[in-house]
Amino acid sequence: MKKKKRLVGIVLVGLILATSVPGVFSNTSAATVVAPKAPYDPLNPLTSKEINSVTYLLKHSPNYASDMRFSEINLKEPDKSKVWKWVTGSAVFKKNAANKLPRQASFVITQKRKVFEGVVDLDKKKIVEWKENTTGGYYYNDQEASEIASEVVKKNPEYLAALKKRGITDLSNVLIYGLPAGYYGPNDTDPTKRINKFETVILGDGSSIELLVNNLIVTVDIDEKKVLKVEDDGIVPIPLFDEGYKKGDKKSKREPAKPIVITQPKGANYHIEGQQISWQGWKFHVRLDPRRGPIISAATFNDHGADRKVMYSGGLGGMTVPYGDPGLNWYFKTYMDAGEYGMGRLGRPLLVGADVPDNTSFIDATLSDFQGKPYTLPKVIGVFERYADSDWTHKEYDGTIGARARYELVVRFISTVGNYDYTFDYVFQQNGNIKIDVGASGYEANKSAITDKVNSFQDQYIDPNNAEIRNGTLVAKNIVAVYHQHLYSFRLDMDVDGQKNTALEIAPKAVPTTDNAYRKSEMILEEKTYHTELEAAQKFDPSKILLVTNPAVKNKMGYLSGYQIIANSGGTHPFAQDPLFTDDDYLMQRAGYLKKHIWITPYKENEIYPEGKYINQNPKDTGLGSWAQQDRNIYNEDDVVWVTTGTTHVPRSEEWPMMSTEWVSMLLKPFNFLDRTPTLDLPKPANSAY
Repeated sequence: MKKKKRLVGIVLVGLILATSVPGVFSNTSAATVVAPKAPYDPLNPLTSKEINSVTYLLKHSPNYASDMRFSEINLKEPDKSKVWKWVTGSAVFKKNAANKLPRQASFVITQKRKVFEGVVDLDKKKIVEWKENTTGGYYYNDQEASEIASEVVKKNPEYLAALKKRGITDLSNVLIYGLPAGYYGPNDTDPTKRINKFETVILGDGSSIELLVNNLIVTVDIDEKKVLKVEDDGIVPIPLFDEGYKKGDKKSKREPAKPIVITQPKGANYHIEGQQISWQGWKFHVRLDPRRGPIISAATFNDHGADRKVMYSGGLGGMTVPYGDPGLNWYFKTYMDAGEYGMGRLGRPLLVGADVPDNTSFIDATLSDFQGKPYTLPKVIGVFERYADSDWTHKEYDGTIGARARYELVVRFISTVGNYDYTFDYVFQQNGNIKIDVGASGYEANKSAITDKVNSFQDQYIDPNNAEIRNGTLVAKNIVAVYHQHLYSFRLDMDVDGQKNTALEIAPKAVPTTDNAYRKSEMILEEKTYHTELEAAQKFDPSKILLVTNPAVKNKMGYLSGYQIIANSGGTHPFAQDPLFTDDDYLMQRAGYLKKHIWITPYKENEIYPEGKYINQNPKDTGLGSWAQQDRNIYNEDDVVWVTTGTTHVPRSEEWPMMSTEWVSMLLKPFNFLDRTPTLDLPKPANSAY
């Protein structure tokens, strides 16, 4: 066994405003691009060559038609147990070509209304499955088809007349784009047709945020390129003025910030080999999924020489961003960002000095477009270390002090979905913790208003007489940012010390004492073990400790080896909130996973997306909320934990025109998984007595 590599220092000097001073970061280990050229790994993403091979086979199939579109070509993971066997195998085992696992790709292709899915065997260069989806719904919103269909909007006399009433006759400064129509009852849209709702924004003069032409919606059948209806609910003037978005705050009196310099003179403590990352006892695989974003796979933690299984697969399952305004431009905006757009597909390069620090390494990603052609997203995943405060510290009675610094490894990805930019961080700590943080930035979806100032009555925050701000905050003169939620569901295939796990809760309770003259109460733990799906489904309760355990493995004191699942939230709400929609709302009928914060289901390879695979315009719940109704056994099974958390976003003036990142956080925490404090071996600072 190799001796553990000691940490090198990360030096932080001064204070920085990263975007104000070019080149302010200095690092002897400069940012580098790590191409995903790898030794063989069964979880490696598809290469350009493999994507081309899939496309070739599909186009030469008798089932193929020239008007088909390639929604997705993706890795089909091999058998889970066999992947674990390969991951934990010896170097000799991995070098043996006979131990390589079958290489397959999954695909989704569309032909207007029809959706087909299947599997290609890349080793045999053969299509092994091709079938039509019959569950309803579509896959991603087809932006290219939508852009083509937008031409019929621009030529529609009723639409042009509506613009003219608003004083808009020049379309050169206007953006017309289609949005998923969702499903809001039979009187709204026909789910048997591919429908987009087209809205219009004024691009401004380059200084202001794009502003919505409110109360105007055009519904279009994008396959037939036919306008179905134009709806106009009345004119509200559009305010256009410089918000300082791109030119900066000219009125600021803030003292210019001095730089923070990050140095790692002996290099980084992590190693990246293809898609495999090792750091401070952690080993895991990372790849970019076109729908879900980064997937962390086969995560193990080294416990005194033994690599112990923690999580087979972890990442975003799906997400929903519902808006709370029932108006014409807003009622259908309950975005399913992953299933309707693809979080991975919308990933973007990370900017050194702002998105990530200078000591960042990058991993590129290769995906496929709607023609089935591969393309590369450069610098889309960033990997870096950072100082993360004191891990432990103590002062003895004699005045001597001992302490250790904690470092973290961050795997970061940012996806831009319209007006919002979402940062996904998977944070590994030396003590065995895995944090998952999601940050929302960008600018808030807004509508114009006649109101230019809120009439607050004495100490009353809300003006109940102003309908324009009933569903949003007046963030600037004549601009209302609409109330909404950011709800994220993470799929965590926990394999704590093996694939057979049991979930349970322990809850500290106060109970009356008996036969005690001094104390009237005592603190004890109450325990409950979950046996079925519906028994485990629950709202987040901060008073409980939720554990995923392995009854077959115990620590030295005899406790079950386990990990705690902590589903915090963020923003203005410290705990996970419920969706703020009634049970009979169409959204809740389609996305049943939102009804609980915690679900636990038995592992099924095709149960990946909590909202259902084909959510776009699907009137039914075909996801997690539906699966769990089977109430299957989860006791001592290969279990998957689903955590839905997020924030209710009540906009603030401080978030306009650009929103400081608002974070939502959750934590996976070892709970009697280890025998002792795992960070006793961290480097001793020069001024530490012990």
